[in-house]
Amino acid sequence: MTGLDASFLYFETPSMHMHVVGTIVVDASQAEGWGPARVRELLRERLHLIAPFRQRLQQSTLRLHHPMWIDVDTVDVDRHLSSVTCPAPGTDAELGEVVAEFAGTQLDRSRPLWEVLVVEGLERGRAAIVIKVHHSTVDGVGAANVLGALFDLEPGGRSEQQIADLRALQEATHRPHPSLASQVVHTATGVVTRPLALAKLVPTAARSVSRLVSTRRQESTGGGGAVPFVAPRAPFNGRISPRRVVAFADIPVADVKAVKSALGGTFNDVVIALCGGAFRSYLAARDELPSSSLIAVCPVSVRTDSTAGNAVSAMFTTLATDHEDPLERYAAVRRANDVGKADHQAVGGDLLVQAAEIAPPNTISFLARMYSTMRMANLHPVVHNVIISNIPGPPIQIYFCGAPIEAMYPLGPVLEGPALNVTVVSYRDRVGFGFIGCAHRIPDLADLAAAVPGALDELLGAAKASA
Repeated sequence: MTGLDASFLYFETPSMHMHVVGTIVVDASQAEGWGPARVRELLRERLHLIAPFRQRLQQSTLRLHHPMWIDVDTVDVDRHLSSVTCPAPGTDAELGEVVAEFAGTQLDRSRPLWEVLVVEGLERGRAAIVIKVHHSTVDGVGAANVLGALFDLEPGGRSEQQIADLRALQEATHRPHPSLASQVVHTATGVVTRPLALAKLVPTAARSVSRLVSTRRQESTGGGGAVPFVAPRAPFNGRISPRRVVAFADIPVADVKAVKSALGGTFNDVVIALCGGAFRSYLAARDELPSSSLIAVCPVSVRTDSTAGNAVSAMFTTLATDHEDPLERYAAVRRANDVGKADHQAVGGDLLVQAAEIAPPNTISFLARMYSTMRMANLHPVVHNVIISNIPGPPIQIYFCGAPIEAMYPLGPVLEGPALNVTVVSYRDRVGFGFIGCAHRIPDLADLAAAVPGALDELLGAAKASA
């Protein structure tokens, strides 16, 4: 396991659950006999295609180095699969409550780190599959790649020959249980090489800082970037509890592209600006809008392949919530994103990966628990107000257990401090927003999600008027 993967284990506390959750809504009425039994059959059939679903943790000797992944001989799917009927009337609001309860419990580390919940009884004959996977196994892009093994391009699924070919590939990559000697060697190697890695990291970090300073000095835009520890304290920021709240929003891809075409910039610029508009509307309605802008941190994929695991860095950007005019807000977001990208390139996308590799497991876990216990997130300046991820999804119709998938809503981990995570994914002609937060910090999260369509109407109207 890489240091970055392992860090999601080290930082986990009773309140900070380090798993990701995907909610997939399907039209179950279009697939005869659709239900938990059929989902169970699919999981058993495809289990060998998803490495994180058939591997468990093996801690290093005395936990002095990062854990290892090993294949289990048999995975009891029934221990990972459950089902529930959504409370009436089965709207997205009730679905959000079910998903929040599911997301608020941690995964059992004694077995493969995943669970699947089938939610029946949604309105209009729909159902949902909620998949929870620990962040140590996948990041956002990796989750999309890995879980794609469960989806099909046709209602009829995959042929027996395709399944057999992929099963042979799994058998060729089997990871047996390591011997005691190999575990000791693994730990000793990590302990011995850690000082060498630190000696290599220090000059690398120094060069990155130097490039960052140089880049900032050469900017001709007059600034506009966002930096940590200068964010205002929003009412939802602070120490978190284990309870979660979930809400969803859904908007047309065509409208997002229309804004992009009219104003320039990128798809991600529009997404961030829409979040900024939604936050501004939500906070202003409660007379809690800070005078300075909210700051978001955005995970940036540095992935070069389709494997599982984490390959991610991060950049800071503004939500421009201090701008009332939607066009000014969008322009500020574009500038901040451009500066953030330049800063990210100057620092280097693999610096976080290198730093995580030398992190001592016991020390990091102890510090994470102390940070939570001592309520430190309430005491120091706010690092950032929210995490916002934007993940590209499939532009074509896909199926799960023969049922057409209608919508996807990914959910990331809720961290001490920001207490709120927004993950966005495009699928076919829609863009899905998954909001998850601490239930004690932002119990009315549904109001924030409901502000997204209004933020789109405001920005789209302003963009058309300026054309």
